[in-house]
Amino acid sequence: MFGKYSVAARVAIVFAALIIVCLAGSPVEAYRVCTFKGTVVDHGWRSMSVKSNGQCAEVNVGWRTRYIPNRRPCLGERVAVDFVLEDGFMKATKVVSLSPLPPSSQCYPPPPPSGATCTTIGDEAPTATDSCPTPRAICSTKPPSYVSDPSWSPGPKPVESKPSKPAATQKTAPDKKDVAKAPVTRPVPEPTQDTKEPVPTEDKKSKSLSGEVVASSPKSLSLRVVDEGESAEVINIKVGLKTKFIPFRRPAVGEKVKVDYRQENGDKFGYTVQVVQ
Repeated sequence: MFGKYSVAARVAIVFAALIIVCLAGSPVEAYRVCTFKGTVVDHGWRSMSVKSNGQCAEVNVGWRTRYIPNRRPCLGERVAVDFVLEDGFMKATKVVSLSPLPPSSQCYPPPPPSGATCTTIGDEAPTATDSCPTPRAICSTKPPSYVSDPSWSPGPKPVESKPSKPAATQKTAPDKKDVAKAPVTRPVPEPTQDTKEPVPTEDKKSKSLSGEVVASSPKSLSLRVVDEGESAEVINIKVGLKTKFIPFRRPAVGEKVKVDYRQENGDKFGYTVQVVQ
């Protein structure tokens, strides 16, 4: 009995010694982390392309990737990526944004008219001019003609010449028995100028505009729109559950989009947002 157990104990001790020798003899693989800086040029579902020194690198990202700040970087943003090499793949462990946040949108007054002329005070000698009385505003329940009539022009109104009536000729009265009574026609009254013009209704047709996304919030998008020959303008578009995004994601800051919207009560409600670039 005791001899059988002693043999089993010796075999177990030999196996344990072999395992310890194998573990001690195998080299310990070090955990190395590499870092590089670059600019984000493309986004994927589980990957991100970063350009650094003229070379593009594709980095795998996932739930173990840590973002600082807690968001995925936008296209064109400069980042610092920490990654490890596993089976030849670059797996990101931390992505730090190096670009400053985009400034918040502000409202500015409209530009002066293009026909305005500017002079420097002191270039010309002051000349004595006659003082003119300040014109008074017209207070009335009806708009004056230069407001309601788009074809109004200054000056006296032309007088329409009425056609002269021909001289009445004597006609012999026909016999009452032979001629039936003609129906009496009443003149139609001419429309007076006091009729009120119809109130213009708000245009609810769909419109479209293109611009660059400068700010994004859960209920709105701010676009920078640049027209030909004019300065840039920031327009706020409201978005919601009925808004359709193409592709199926919210556009990032810096991307160019085309928005189809309707204007209601002075606000612009977008129903289609398509990423152009």
